[in-house]
Amino acid sequence: MKKSLSIVFVCVLIVFSLACGKKGETPQAPAAAAETKTNVPSNAGNVIVDEILATFDQCVAEAAALAKEKPEAAVLLPQLEKLYADYGVKMAALNARFLALRDQDVFAFRRANGYMTDNRPKHVFAKDNTLSSAYAYYNLEKGETAVVDMLSNKIVKLLDDAVKQ
Repeated sequence: MKKSLSIVFVCVLIVFSLACGKKGETPQAPAAAAETKTNVPSNAGNVIVDEILATFDQCVAEAAALAKEKPEAAVLLPQLEKLYADYGVKMAALNARFLALRDQDVFAFRRANGYMTDNRPKHVFAKDNTLSSAYAYYNLEKGETAVVDMLSNKIVKLLDDAVKQ
């Protein structure tokens, strides 16, 4: 009886070892996945996000320069609209690059999204600091909520447009 159990045990071990394969072999699925991965640098997404944030910061600086002399709202609003239209074109081009990254390497794209999530608040907060005197003037002294909305919300929409999916 012990001999037959031993034979069955050995047979089970042989079948199990054949089913698991040799230890030196690499599985087929990871090899196929490695073949489909493109040669996108690991920081390519961060470079694009840095460009988006730098472009946003540049737009904020130009908006602050327009508002610095405290022109009337009727003068400032068209200037801001033109500025935002110009930067809207730049942000659309950056968005195309951002989405192309998603098509090339989804993992780099995900890292870029995480990088944007980590860095976006700093730039939006810096925008508020840069434009705080304009907010105070147009909101508290003039009561021009349209200008305040343009400076506080619509400018951030440019940033959102650059990373929309």
